[in-house]
Amino acid sequence: MRSRGVMEKCTYCVQRISAARIEAQREGRPIADGEVTTACAQACPTRAITFGNLHDPAARVVADKAAPHDYALLAELNTRPHTTYLARLSNPAEDGDD
Repeated sequence: MRSRGVMEKCTYCVQRISAARIEAQREGRPIADGEVTTACAQACPTRAITFGNLHDPAARVVADKAAPHDYALLAELNTRPHTTYLARLSNPAEDGDD
């Protein structure tokens, strides 16, 4: 069982995260939002995968979680998942049915 806030990292991202952490430590600052792009997020053309610091109010993931169409699986069971999803929005008028 992992504690909350632990990010599982694939082997492709370990070097990216370590390089950003070392650079931020040298400069005496925290890692900035968007400074590290994971391999899966970089490979996704729709930008469907995002990672970030939920404790940074200016982070993109905080804005995404505040969106009205954000939802979490099994949230009603008080599981407090960190992975959430944004519902796809569609305009039924675009189908030609006026």
